[in-house]
Amino acid sequence: MPFGPRLGRTGPPGAEPGDGPVPGERPMTVSALVARIRGALLDAFTAPVAVVGEISNFKRHSSGHLYFSLKDEAATIEAVMFRTAAAAVRFELADGLEVVAEGRVDVYSRQGRLQLYVERLTPKGTGALELAFRQLKERLEREGLFDPSHKKPIVRFPRAIGVVTSPTGAAIRDISRTLRRRWPAARVYLVGVHVQGDQAAGEVAEAIRLLDAAAERFQIDTIIVARGGGSLEDLWAFNTEQVARAIFAARTPVISGVGHEVDFTIADFVADVRAATPTAAAELAVPDAAELRHRLAVLARRLGRRVRENLQAARSALGAVQRSVVFRDPGAQVRSARQHLDELAGRMQIALGRSRRVGERRLARAEARLAGQHPRRLLERAGGRLEGLAHRLAWALGRRAKLAGDALAEQARRLAAAHPAHRLRLARQRVAALRRQLEAMSYRAVLRRGFSVTRLRGGRILRRAAEVAPGDVLETELAEGKVESEVRASPAGRSSRPGNAGQAPTLFGSMEDE
Repeated sequence: MPFGPRLGRTGPPGAEPGDGPVPGERPMTVSALVARIRGALLDAFTAPVAVVGEISNFKRHSSGHLYFSLKDEAATIEAVMFRTAAAAVRFELADGLEVVAEGRVDVYSRQGRLQLYVERLTPKGTGALELAFRQLKERLEREGLFDPSHKKPIVRFPRAIGVVTSPTGAAIRDISRTLRRRWPAARVYLVGVHVQGDQAAGEVAEAIRLLDAAAERFQIDTIIVARGGGSLEDLWAFNTEQVARAIFAARTPVISGVGHEVDFTIADFVADVRAATPTAAAELAVPDAAELRHRLAVLARRLGRRVRENLQAARSALGAVQRSVVFRDPGAQVRSARQHLDELAGRMQIALGRSRRVGERRLARAEARLAGQHPRRLLERAGGRLEGLAHRLAWALGRRAKLAGDALAEQARRLAAAHPAHRLRLARQRVAALRRQLEAMSYRAVLRRGFSVTRLRGGRILRRAAEVAPGDVLETELAEGKVESEVRASPAGRSSRPGNAGQAPTLFGSMEDE
């Protein structure tokens, strides 16, 4: 689609546009070029355009103007929305939100930039009011305005009710009729406001603040914010942030009765109690007098029955008292009390005597302990302890001296035992003892007692007669000297050697002294 007259003039035949300026033509200024482009755009876009795109690089200037970009998969265009048009946007803009922007295309001359000047924005696929409702609900919920912990209980028997609604609508008539029927004792203070239109939200918020500020003065215990049914746009005043924050800031309990049962507004979520309709809000604000009268009648009958039962029980108890011995003879209790008093007095005297004796014993023990602490007694005990310590010291010194003397004697004994002459005497004594022991064990001692020892020539001692034969030479040792002898015949019962048969052995010998 052409955007207007071609820039520049047609060159010579065969020349392409953009090959260079035509010879002799003066070059254009930037302002002139931008102006011609702008004129071409105005010729091309004579009516506002509607553009679908995704918001990016969103910025809200302090002046109230909105700056952002609209993009799709293939292109991006800068957009600006001035403060007057931005004030009509009810939902919050953010990066990534897909919208339909209506406006005009123009060039920002100072930067030579193509821009879309947006005059109206609507979310794509969702109504603007519905999106704004959802965004505000999510934000206030994150801030905690819907938290049940902030909900205030409704006063059961209110003295006065504050109502914020239209003074000419059906809602105030339903509320007034319900309050008069259920609880005529409550006073009603109406603050008339617009419930639809641009100024409605501000008036509703201000009315809530006014009633809350005057609650103590006029004894207002509950505030009802109400409106009849309608579309989402009709109810929008109760979906605004200023109304929600006014309800949340109120110290007086607030009941929201906006729309019909299927309608939900931001005010319903923030209010302390949500009612389905204005009439239901009035029913929640006050009790039912007829029901209370019925309950009071039931309680009165129950109370009368309980009083009669208690009276009958009291009469029975009084009759029992009148029939009792105490009532017929009051002096018996006094006599018993006097006797008990005498018993207590006797027990008290005994206890006092026991306490006095215990005190005297304690005093005597304390006196004895005090006497024991007299300086003279302390001096005597100290002298006794000193004498004992002196005796123990003398005994310890004597014992240590004896131990030292014994140790010295032991050392002297060891030194004398180690002397050579002493050791020689000891050796001689041991030798003499060994010699006496050897002599006592020697066979010569046996010989001195009259015995003798006979040996064969080889020196072997003869023990049996059967060991010799005729002709053997024997040596007999006596206590003094030796005797040699020769065997002449064999012993009895033993065969003799050849040539000596039948001859008895005969001994020949000679004696010789040692």
